[in-house]
Amino acid sequence: MTDPPPELAGVDAVICTYRSRGEVGAALASCLREGLQERQVTVVDNGSGDGTADLVQERFPGVRLLRLERNLGFARANNLAARGLPGSSLLLLNPDAELGEGALSTMLRALAAEPRRGAVSPRIDRPDGRLDAACRRSFPDPLTALWRLSGLSRLRPRSRRFGAYNLTYLPADRALEVDSGSGACLLIRRSVWNRLQGFDEGFFMYGEDLDLCWRIHELGGTVWYEPAARVRHRKGSSSERSALPMLVAFHRSMWRFYRLHYLRGRGALWSPLVATGIALRLGWLLLLNALRRKPTVSP
Repeated sequence: MTDPPPELAGVDAVICTYRSRGEVGAALASCLREGLQERQVTVVDNGSGDGTADLVQERFPGVRLLRLERNLGFARANNLAARGLPGSSLLLLNPDAELGEGALSTMLRALAAEPRRGAVSPRIDRPDGRLDAACRRSFPDPLTALWRLSGLSRLRPRSRRFGAYNLTYLPADRALEVDSGSGACLLIRRSVWNRLQGFDEGFFMYGEDLDLCWRIHELGGTVWYEPAARVRHRKGSSSERSALPMLVAFHRSMWRFYRLHYLRGRGALWSPLVATGIALRLGWLLLLNALRRKPTVSP
């Protein structure tokens, strides 16, 4: 058994799977290519029932594998997997995401460069090379949410006002502090994770990464977007297999995030409008999905 390179010795990686048999092998292989040892990686399987856990056990026997009997949700499963891990930093990686060459070491250097950095988000690309905009975000206050849900953010992506949520008015290769990264790939300082007690388990899926980053800022920390670290993300592979429940979960998470962080002061005045907008959007998307042969999730 060989030891990982010194700069990687303090890293624990967690991959949460749900019906991910076709993707998780590539995610695990990318972790090993980046220098992690199998014993540094935990896979928590949310009761997939499709052989995902069996594949991990057969192909990567040194990986720590947690088999859950049912789907506990992304937040709770990650918290269970991360509990008691000894490393000084925690890498969260989706089963349909792959670390690019040098990505993990680059993220670690970025995290170590500034003590206040609680997390580092890499540049995440879709398979066609387009930026996955969720990897660098502003918090979705009522106005930025309105621009996004109304479609104005897509019509005017270069506008500082309308492109505020996904920072589309800024070059994708610019490293900078952001409000939030994406849980598809996020490197978190372990001391910060412990202080926050991980994800808020009230989020079943979606929104837990935004909430975690919000709480990092509340601690006085920052989140850093590092485009020199590249990750490839298929995105939505698990959600596509249970599209309608995930669509509902996404909109519930939108309301939970608003209720936790904006439902006070002036934000309370917006709450009826926000709740109505979320409900109308969910209803519209459910109707569109009912008219399609293949349901899709559209967060």
